Amino acid sequence: MRKTSFFILLFVLIMLTSCGGPYTSTTSFLKITEKGHSDNYNEYWIKAYDPNNHTEDVAFKIVVDEVMVWNLIEENKEYSTTYSKAGNNPWILIEIEHKMDPKK
Repeated sequence: MRKTSFFILLFVLIMLTSCGGPYTSTTSFLKITEKGHSDNYNEYWIKAYDPNNHTEDVAFKIVVDEVMVWNLIEENKEYSTTYSKAGNNPWILIEIEHKMDPKK
């Protein structure tokens, strides 16, 4: 019985991970260059880049699911973020917080 349950669980996990293709999650500092929304206000997004590794010309789009979160994000500010992507889908913001000031 235990072997059967293990194989069923393993099969379910394999199916769930293979459905969306490769899944990527990244945590990094981002500098927000732009924010916007679709014409019908169904999608909110930011454009950002990692100031420690890139320049503004490689800014990329991240979809923000929560409008209240999007409202609090400011352009030209740096944030500590976590964002993810499944397969060819767009990047999705998972977590964002103000970058901590080391002087405080």
